[in-house]
Amino acid sequence: MDVNKTTSIIVDDEANSQENLLILLNKYCPEVSVIGMANNLDDAERLILELKPQLVFLDIQLGAKTAFSLLEKLRTINFEIIFVTAYNEFAVKAFKFSAIDYLLKPIDIKKLMAAVDSATAKIGTQNSSDSMEGMLRQLKSFNRRQQKIGLATSVGYEMVYISDIMYCTADGSYTEFCFQSGEKLTVSKNLKYYERILADYEFLRSHNTSLVNLDFIKRIDRTDGGGLLMENGVLLPISKTKRKELETMLKENKKLT
Repeated sequence: MDVNKTTSIIVDDEANSQENLLILLNKYCPEVSVIGMANNLDDAERLILELKPQLVFLDIQLGAKTAFSLLEKLRTINFEIIFVTAYNEFAVKAFKFSAIDYLLKPIDIKKLMAAVDSATAKIGTQNSSDSMEGMLRQLKSFNRRQQKIGLATSVGYEMVYISDIMYCTADGSYTEFCFQSGEKLTVSKNLKYYERILADYEFLRSHNTSLVNLDFIKRIDRTDGGGLLMENGVLLPISKTKRKELETMLKENKKLT
């Protein structure tokens, strides 16, 4: 093995995809040495622990499981990763958010070369580890938001995607939901009840009367007493304490610029 080369393994459950990537690497990325290949998560984990590669080409969907379960299982991630995917909207969003390298199938040669250059340049850096942790946090958030919750109405339960909820406002012992579509729905439980349910989905109780989805905040407004300008143009109240908390949160997570 050439000590000047970047050691790597390929993890993909399709033999044709493994072989195709190996051929492309040998031809266009001679600085990479493929020292092993795996077609399932167990073999991938074994190879990573035994061979300690510097770079892993990791297919997202491996049979009924995903690569992210492998990453969560590993105690440390001390190698670079280039994800390979046929396309997963929420995974790709997480990659972009955290500056993680990824390739879409079929693999484009120029993008492969660029991803390899980027990944090899980051080997052993702290920024790489931080980016990976950030990506996993974002991925969990994106996936959670695709869950549905049931809202109790006068005629039964309305099943809605959490990601479609823009904000909720208090109406006495009732709560009014406002959705991305512009639709509104009043349910027979108070705002505090939904605050508990949505706490893990990046919703913030900005005021006694409002619970907001961080994704739909357009601006934190300090004029005329301040408030949260939402994407639909509605200005919601925010307390001074919550405004400081929100500004810190958004700054740290780079949710808004």
